[in-house]
Amino acid sequence: MTKIFRFLLWSLLFSITAANADTISKFTLPSGVDVTIQEAAFQKTNFAVEGCSNETEKCRINGRIPFGVASGLPKTYLKQITISFQGRSYDLDISDMYDAWGMRPLQYPGKVRYFGGSCSDVRNCELRGLFSDASGSFVAEWRIVDGLATRTILTDSSDVVALFMKNIDPPKYD
Repeated sequence: MTKIFRFLLWSLLFSITAANADTISKFTLPSGVDVTIQEAAFQKTNFAVEGCSNETEKCRINGRIPFGVASGLPKTYLKQITISFQGRSYDLDISDMYDAWGMRPLQYPGKVRYFGGSCSDVRNCELRGLFSDASGSFVAEWRIVDGLATRTILTDSSDVVALFMKNIDPPKYD
């Protein structure tokens, strides 16, 4: 009886821990930039939530519009995106990004790549990401200029999402 009780207790603790564990995805872009995406379970008590139910269209998380949330509460939020190039690392602005990555790979060959970009040197980079899916799809773009990382785009506008799907790598100018 004691063995069964211990087994059930361990199983319960493992399932609770696994459900709250962060998901970490790591990959290297074709340009050689390393990307690490850390996503965590969304827990309403850790955020200021207004609306975000299926009965109301209004949804604000921490007073702002959440991207990636088509209806209801998100299941996850981005905790961190870090890019590294030739020994230099940068944390990207991930505020307001929910249900963003999941367990998807960097790309589905012949279909779509979800993250792109390159660095011209260790202090200057341009990156783009395609996040979430279906009606919650959104995109983000970041620039690192002289070592300062800035998010330049965060939108769910369907025309910009379509543009990023076709051009996940920002253009390079000579």
